[in-house]
Amino acid sequence: MYRSFIPKLFSVSILLFATSYSWGYDGYLFDAMAQIDERMDMNEAMRKVQKAGVDKIALFARSREYLRENEDELIQLRDNYPSLVVLGVPKYFLMRDDLDNDYIEATINGILKKEYLFVGEILYTHGDKSHGEQTDRGERYIDPLNKGTEKLLSRLEKANVPVMTHWEVYAWNRDWPRFSQVYSSHPKIKFIIPHMAFGSPEQVDLILSRHPNVYMTLSKKLKKTGGYSDSSKQSKLGSSILDDNKVLRDEWESILVKYQDRILFATDAHKPHRWKKYHKVVKRYHKLVDQLPEKVAKKISYLNAEALYGVELK
Repeated sequence: MYRSFIPKLFSVSILLFATSYSWGYDGYLFDAMAQIDERMDMNEAMRKVQKAGVDKIALFARSREYLRENEDELIQLRDNYPSLVVLGVPKYFLMRDDLDNDYIEATINGILKKEYLFVGEILYTHGDKSHGEQTDRGERYIDPLNKGTEKLLSRLEKANVPVMTHWEVYAWNRDWPRFSQVYSSHPKIKFIIPHMAFGSPEQVDLILSRHPNVYMTLSKKLKKTGGYSDSSKQSKLGSSILDDNKVLRDEWESILVKYQDRILFATDAHKPHRWKKYHKVVKRYHKLVDQLPEKVAKKISYLNAEALYGVELK
């Protein structure tokens, strides 16, 4: 009876100790992708970032109404928070089918003269969401094999800045061959695919195994992706990385470990409602990273972003 009592007492003591202290990852955090526009108080957003324990953030303006909208405000924000903000070329919403010349010139000029360190998200394939814009074709679409993309990328070859290419796997047979060709044609450029393209482990594995110059962010992949206007598009997306109990799925753990050098922590805070829950998004990420080996956790949390953007946390 005495022998059986000791293990139980010991177990209770360990449990109490464990619930009183943090056993998870408590190192640096580099949010590798976020965006903002005039609808959110930008200084308040940066205070949220700091409060959430994030040490650096790769941020770009959202230009919804005209080219370079909110650009000056973001440059000022970078100057206000020089140790926090890593600034990228603004995201421009008013393009269809191809990149236009004005956007290309503004992008090159921003990198050369305004010290942008990456090209903010280009919306190549973006399915309509029930809470967003509804289009006649059911998606925003820019063909990456049209002349504009080649013109931009050929001019970026020597710039050594990453380029964010947003596409989603619901039109896999159309888009994967196209992007594969783009990534292969420009091996010197590092590309970032936000949200892992909402793909399955098999699709992510194929993309990353085929193209060593491609990186992916974890934003919006930790829980089930929803909100598509078209249920058929929704049905073609991959699973969440965490299950309903916030446990890392085995198939995704294999991917994160295998490609630990090219996976990035990111929140993709963008609209005000997403900025308001910034802390919750970071907290959910901790649920994931606490289940990874320390070496992998450090790479995904900040080391990969440091190397990719060419900046160091201080």
